[in-house]
Amino acid sequence: MTGWYGSDLVVDRLVTLGVEHLALNPGASLRGLHDSMVNPPGRTPQMILTMHEEIAVAVAHGYASVTGRPMAAAVHDTVGLLHASMALFNAWVDRIPMLVFVGTGPLDAANRRPWTDWIHTVGEQGALVKDFTVWNEQPTSVGAMLTSVSRALIAAQTGAAGPALLGFDVDVQEIDADPAMLDRIPAISRRPARIAPDPAMIEEILRDLRAAKRPVFIMDRPLRAGASAALVRLAELTGAGLMDLGGGASFPVGHRHDVTESRKAATAAADQLLFVEVRDPGFAMGKVDLGSRRVDSGWGGGKVASIGLSQLMSHSWMVTESAGPERVDLIADPELALQALVDGWGSTRRALDPKLAELAAAPGPQLPDSPTDHRGLHRGWVAKAVADAVAGEEWILANGVFGEWARRGLRWQRPEQFLGKSGGSGLGHGPAASVGAALALKGTGTIVLNLQGDGDFMFTPQSLWTAAHHELPLLTLIDSNRSYFQDEKHQREVAKHRGRPLENVGMGIEINRPDVDHALLSRGLGVAAEGPITTMEELRPALKRAVARVKGGEPVTLDVRTTPH
Repeated sequence: MTGWYGSDLVVDRLVTLGVEHLALNPGASLRGLHDSMVNPPGRTPQMILTMHEEIAVAVAHGYASVTGRPMAAAVHDTVGLLHASMALFNAWVDRIPMLVFVGTGPLDAANRRPWTDWIHTVGEQGALVKDFTVWNEQPTSVGAMLTSVSRALIAAQTGAAGPALLGFDVDVQEIDADPAMLDRIPAISRRPARIAPDPAMIEEILRDLRAAKRPVFIMDRPLRAGASAALVRLAELTGAGLMDLGGGASFPVGHRHDVTESRKAATAAADQLLFVEVRDPGFAMGKVDLGSRRVDSGWGGGKVASIGLSQLMSHSWMVTESAGPERVDLIADPELALQALVDGWGSTRRALDPKLAELAAAPGPQLPDSPTDHRGLHRGWVAKAVADAVAGEEWILANGVFGEWARRGLRWQRPEQFLGKSGGSGLGHGPAASVGAALALKGTGTIVLNLQGDGDFMFTPQSLWTAAHHELPLLTLIDSNRSYFQDEKHQREVAKHRGRPLENVGMGIEINRPDVDHALLSRGLGVAAEGPITTMEELRPALKRAVARVKGGEPVTLDVRTTPH
């Protein structure tokens, strides 16, 4: 082993700062970094090889969703960053902390190779994604890079968290470096500051809560354990209904205050609404009519307040919410805000209003008598079979709502059992984020579930190779309805409005002729797989076998043919 180089110091610094993994897809602009990961003279995070830059970033997304800690990813310059931009956007909208290196340069034109270095060298590479990153810098020396790594990790976790991007010039990576710099330039690792609530706004929300008879709390993102506990406590004290918009585990499904299955009626009955981490209050008011593209809401009016950090995401490049109702906007860490409301309320416990209690007790949609129709298995029956298969096991749902049947079937009881949606609704997120979640939970005995839409799967199926290579405990169930069905619903509305043939709606949307053999594709990527599965008699034993294999530390795919309804 010879001396130290710039990239050696940087990967050693990552370990000091608590970064345990770095996902990448190799490229020439990362060759110094890559060598430092393979032949480190000091310490290095574990290298996670992926087959696409979008996958590398999404793996970091899933990992942080489980742990709350940032993971690192590295992408090739220019073209790699263009590939990764979709996953960066998802992470930004979902407020997921991560550190992303993008290979850069050489910025010194005298050091560039002909052709490739010229078309792949950008003066300000981070400008491509600066509107959806929280830190963006391109240091030009090893010392500056060491300082910037610390600052980037702090920025990624502070306030409205998100991805931090560092351009890593190949000259900085490959220059001779003195390891004593690691002592001269200290690693700064601060616990991220949390935004405390405005006391005046807390008092205003408490006054409205005391005056309300039927308050309803609405959630749209996963809450950590402390925030979830404060939320449930506040609802039990104030007699409020709890409503989940499908964005993650915020409170126990089926809690006696849970009015989610009666969403429209509960909104209409409420005389106060409290949004907690709701990204778009306008959307939260009711169901969107696809024909008019307007919200069909029964809201009769009253006081409205919003708690969270989502407003910090809006700026001139993208406004992240529709207008919504007039409201008190409390921009604060949700756990701190909810706990302040609990403390301010006192010990008085108010009973759940009879109308809300009736709505909480109302049954949701019932399973059809037959689990199948001519297209495939009903999602509700599949979700029930999955729940039966993992009963008594430690599990989390990393991805997939299954048309709301995942919530009804799995009925999570604690925060972080469902990690929520992608953030930016960019296709390709599910497979890779599930791999990241499984990476975080490897060796814990936890089964990571991915209820994976087939359209989303086909954007990044090669994510499964990383799961196989690193022996991750991931059970992927392909929700194979052979359609980009969300768009099919929109096209149906347009055809009805224009008086055009409904039988043509599936053209250019259905994924058939030929059907994709997801099991065969998975096996080709090194993952054990079964399917296509078309009956409950096939599904139940296949799930039993899959759970046993995943508990043994290997990924499994089940290709299940489902109905799109």
